[in-house]
Amino acid sequence: MGNIVPASAQPILERTLDIVRIRANSNAECFGGEIMDALREAGSDLGADRLDVLFTRTVLVRAMESLGETYPAEVLQNYENRMRISEALRYLREAIDWTARLKNSPEALPGGDNDSELRPLANR
Repeated sequence: MGNIVPASAQPILERTLDIVRIRANSNAECFGGEIMDALREAGSDLGADRLDVLFTRTVLVRAMESLGETYPAEVLQNYENRMRISEALRYLREAIDWTARLKNSPEALPGGDNDSELRPLANR
């Protein structure tokens, strides 16, 4: 089974972006782990299934990879090193753009064949 993008991915990512933006410290920084915490909180707030949140995380990881992040899964678990909030928001915006493009055409994702495994999950 390939990776699946739930219909709730875009609202989860949009809410996550808002949460991360609000919680940035006074130096405009956040921990990568705070992004994942915000993703789970956004999913819970929207009543999304836990599996939908995990699939949404996959979209975020793929977006981070496309923007040059070498170890995106590790970044999302990091509570030791801060990152610029602009970088975190760039990752989230790219993931939001991906989900928007998926709604229109699954083939519209950057990266060609590598991303062809991502499929919208119908009727969710």
